[in-house]
Amino acid sequence: MIHLILIRHGQTVANIEGRWIGQGESELTTLGRAQIAATARRLATEVRDGVGLYTSPLARTLETAEEIGRALGLTPVVMDDLREIHFGALEGIRLDELKEQHPQVYARWQEKENTAFTWPGGECRADFFRRIATACQTILARHERGSVLIVGHGGTIRSCLMHLLPETLGKWWTYEIDNCGLTHLEVEGRQARLLALNDTTHLPK
Repeated sequence: MIHLILIRHGQTVANIEGRWIGQGESELTTLGRAQIAATARRLATEVRDGVGLYTSPLARTLETAEEIGRALGLTPVVMDDLREIHFGALEGIRLDELKEQHPQVYARWQEKENTAFTWPGGECRADFFRRIATACQTILARHERGSVLIVGHGGTIRSCLMHLLPETLGKWWTYEIDNCGLTHLEVEGRQARLLALNDTTHLPK
């Protein structure tokens, strides 16, 4: 059995500003770094059998993974396919800007079950979901047992959950994934069981 722990990166400047940066970069905030430190401390006390640590290549996830790796004695493995969805020409936009400046895109974006929705010049939802599902399966196939950690983005984690638990968490838009929240699953073969969703009890207020 594999214990799969999904971790969102620490808070960034873009998070505070409400900007969707996707595959762009944004600096971690002071709170974000404190969140990472608290997460690393918690994982160091709870994870005794860590066998793999994987991360998106973006700076906010890589820095999060590196501190967790130091705490657990694991070297982060960078996987490009764990990146957030690509917002294309609208990278860096806020929700209010999307609604006001691009009403047609906003209307299509609101159709959450429309997996054909594609960001202008960016990524299609269906392609993003497939990319993350493939990355998740690739990671799980490398391990038979122990704790496996993935440091990613809100979209990354939602997509992993949708892939592993389609019947209970198929509606990816209905749950929040906070910065440095921990989501924990047991995975055995094709079966997955959710133990914790977005646990933030370890984080500074």
